[in-house]
Parts: sequence; structure tokens; C-alpha cells
Amino acid sequence: MTGYSDDLTLALQGDDRAFEALYREVAPRARRIAYRIVRDADAADDLVQEAFYLVLRSMRSGGGPREQFAGYVFTTTKRLAFQHCRTRTALAGHDDPAALRTGDDPYDAEPKGASDALATLPPRWRTILWLVEVERYSPAELAAPMSMTPSAVASLAHRARRALRTAYLAAG
Repeated sequence: MTGYSDDLTLALQGDDRAFEALYREVAPRARRIAYRIVRDADAADDLVQEAFYLVLRSMRSGGGPREQFAGYVFTTTKRLAFQHCRTRTALAGHDDPAALRTGDDPYDAEPKGASDALATLPPRWRTILWLVEVERYSPAELAAPMSMTPSAVASLAHRARRALRTAYLAAG
């Protein structure tokens, strides 16, 4: 893969064709990573484009990756995807104001199963459980995109597991 490192060296010197070659090499894997997080093909494409833009801008200003270009892009893509998910969750509203009447809140009901117990958890806990338990990301992989330390991610996952267990047992 000597062409890969040569392309990186040339791209750092401002060669647009070299950056394009790096893009063609890395973008498909970055798209898969983004899609695994956001579960929306269009959003994943947008996030990958933004990640490459940010990496190119960083490289043109004298920063960016000096080696491990793919890892740099993947980390940037993951960070953007997690931000996208947080923003989407924060902006999620309810289309029917009548559904927000007292007594109609689904979180007021006792959970009746694992999925109901999971639904009672805050979005952040549901997200971390999904990423760690289903997607099998390690706390070290999630730390940078979540702007946390690996031990903080592990602690968050532990608290979320404990809360899920408590909610499930309370329903039993």
C-alpha cells in the first residue's frame, strides 16, 4: 500500500488528485461506519462528505493526519454521526400536542417487557446500550466520538445496563 502513503504525502502538499484517490479508497468504509450509527443512507453520505471536508480543511491549514489517514477520517465520521444522533434526538418533537396530555405519557406506564423497559431509559442510555451491546463497539472506540474518556463510556454503559435491569425486573 505504498501508493496510499504516497497519496497522503502528496495530499498534504496540496495535490487534489492525491486527495481524491484517498477519498475513493476510504469513503466507502466511512459510509458504512456512519450508516451503522445513524441508520440513514442519505445522512451517512452527508456525514462522510462533511468529514472529508473537515479533514481536507485541516490538512490545507497545516494540520490533519500525517499517517493513518483512514483512522483519522473514521474518527471524524463517528464524531459527526454521534453529534447528528444527539441533535436529532434533542430536536425530536411530538406531532400531536393532544398526546401530551397528563396520563397519555408512555413513560408513565410500567414496562411490560425488555423493549418496554428499554423505552423507559433516557435516549443517551439507550444509545450507549445499542452501541456497546448490539453494535459491539468498545468504550475505547466510542470515547473520542462521544467526547469522553474510555472509562467514562464504560461507566455510562454500566449505569445504563443497571437501569435497564432494574426497569425490567420492576415490570416482572
